[in-house]
Amino acid sequence: MSNFEIITADQVIEMLKGRKYSRAQVHHTWKPNHSDFNGKNHIALQESMYRYHVNVRGWDNIGQHLTLMPDGLFVTGRPFWSMPAGIKGYNTGAFMIEHLANFDNGHDKLNGAQLNSSLKVYQYLVKECGAEIMFHNEHAAKSCPGTGVNRHDFIYSVLSYTPNQVEPKVILHPTQEKVKSGVIEFVLGVGDAGKQVRDLQNKLKSLKYDIGKYGADGKFGRDTKAAVEKFQQDHGLVKDGLAGPNTFAELKEAIAAEKYTKAKTVPSSAVVPYPGHLIKIGSRGKDVERIQRAVGVKVDGIYGPNTASEVRNYQERHGLSVDGIVGPNTWNTLF
Repeated sequence: MSNFEIITADQVIEMLKGRKYSRAQVHHTWKPNHSDFNGKNHIALQESMYRYHVNVRGWDNIGQHLTLMPDGLFVTGRPFWSMPAGIKGYNTGAFMIEHLANFDNGHDKLNGAQLNSSLKVYQYLVKECGAEIMFHNEHAAKSCPGTGVNRHDFIYSVLSYTPNQVEPKVILHPTQEKVKSGVIEFVLGVGDAGKQVRDLQNKLKSLKYDIGKYGADGKFGRDTKAAVEKFQQDHGLVKDGLAGPNTFAELKEAIAAEKYTKAKTVPSSAVVPYPGHLIKIGSRGKDVERIQRAVGVKVDGIYGPNTASEVRNYQERHGLSVDGIVGPNTWNTLF
C-alpha cells in the first residue's frame, strides 16, 4: 500500500511548484463523507479508498492525487506526475482532488477550513500551473462534485480568493441575478442563456470579437467562451472564459474608449496614435513604457500605483480629468 501523508495547503503548493497541468479536476467522494470523519482518521479513510480503487475497481493505485479532509488538511494519494483516474477522456495532463464529503443538496457543506484549503490550492493550480478547473459532472452523468456546489460560483471564488479568507465572497449565479448601482454581481459561463448572455455577445461583437456564426443568440456556447477568453487575454484579465464583474467592467470601459476615439471632438494630432483602449493599473507593454517616460517614472512597462500617481499629477497640471487613467485626451496631450 502507498505511504500516505497528511499535509497542509501550503505544503501542497510547495509540491506543485514548477509543475504544469492542463486541468484541475474537482470531485467529492460522496462516500466516505463528513459523517465518517472524526478528526483523527485521515489516513484510515484514505487507505479505505485505496483498497476500493485497487481491489474493486482494479486500478494500479488510488485514483486521486490528493484528498481534502473536512478540517482543511490534505492526504497525499498517487504521485503528482502520474495521470489520475478521474474523468474519462480528460485525465491526460490533469490534477485531481477529491473532497471528502457529500456535497449534494441537503448533505455536507463546502465551508470553513475545507473551503479555504480548496480555494487556495485551486487558485495556485489555475494561476501558476496553468490548469483549467473542471467539474466531474461536466463530462459524466454524475452529480460530482455535488449538486450543492455551483461551478460558476466556485470558479469565481477561486479566482477572487485572498489568503486567510474564512468564507468566499458571495457570488450569485445568473438565475439569482442581482445588479446594484450598475455593478454586475453574477457570472456567465458555458450553458447559460438569456438576456444577459445576449447583452454580453452584443458587447463583444461591437468590439469586433468573433462570437460565431449564430451571432447574439443568447446562448453561451464554445464560440462565446472563445470570444470572452480572447477579450480577457487582450485586456490583461484572468483567461477563464467566464464573464463576471471584472470582465463586464472591462467591457464597459473598452466600449466607452472605442466610442470616445470615434467622436469628432477627440483630437487626432498625437505623434503616436492612441492605441484604442484605456491604459490603467494592471496594463503592461510598450504603451505603458511610453507613458512612464513622458511622466518621468521608472520605465518597466508595468502600470502600477506610482505611474498612476504621476499620470494624475500630469492630468491636473494640464487641466484634464484627474483619474490616473490614460484615455484618448490624456494620450493625445502627452504625445
